Amino acid sequence: EQDESNFYTQRGVKIHSLEVTGYHCAEASTAAILEQIIQETTNRMNRLQQQESENEVQLREIRGDIEEEKARGELIKIQTDNSNAVSKMEGMAEAERVKSFLDHLSKDIPDLSMKEKISMWNTLRKEDALKAVSKGNAKLFFTPRDVNLSIENHDHSHEGSWVDGAEKSN
Repeated sequence: EQDESNFYTQRGVKIHSLEVTGYHCAEASTAAILEQIIQETTNRMNRLQQQESENEVQLREIRGDIEEEKARGELIKIQTDNSNAVSKMEGMAEAERVKSFLDHLSKDIPDLSMKEKISMWNTLRKEDALKAVSKGNAKLFFTPRDVNLSIENHDHSHEGSWVDGAEKSN
């Protein structure tokens, strides 16, 4: 700041810069109050700086979470696209097998109706499914209708047979 009182210029002194390196209060009570003000200001500034640091850390964590979720979303989209493409290709291959099967049946046995051809295809597909299930530890339950099962009772009681539970010795 410029000194408009010309105090220093009247005495032939030109001040280029002035630095206060310390101070001393005239009264002890003023010094104590000033010390409290300085301490509270310093504490407040420290708390603000600590809060800003915590906010920065939280902001970086949030940004990291956002990036992670974006990457996870992209991964899920890519996996879904790939799964759909695989399913589409498998479906097209299965459709080609069905078409080929039906075409060959039409050539080999032209008198079959479409319903009979489809029934034959379904029977073969059940056989494929049974083969796949039988290779694992799965249990498969059929109803009599599923396997075209009929239960008949035939009485074969013979003397000394295993049916009546006792063998007779001669």
